[in-house]
Amino acid sequence: MTYRLWWTVGYVCTTEKEFKATRHRLLPAVYEALDDALRRANQVGQAGGVAWLIEGDDKTRLDRDAIESTIGKRGAELAVQLPVTVTARR
Repeated sequence: MTYRLWWTVGYVCTTEKEFKATRHRLLPAVYEALDDALRRANQVGQAGGVAWLIEGDDKTRLDRDAIESTIGKRGAELAVQLPVTVTARR
């Protein structure tokens, strides 16, 4: 199963209409799990970008509002966890 995430950062697309007009020129990021696509969408939002659309082979289709709503409900669960490192004391 694959999920494709279309997102932009900056001034490339500022409205849904602009996204639809330029979508054919954008390359989606591809993920094997929906949670991975949502996790990246969360990172994009935190960096000031917009996650416009997630589409899956299983007919999943999340538009901008659905992505933001899902991240709002599951944000803590989708947050990137940094690995814990153990430092030795001397």
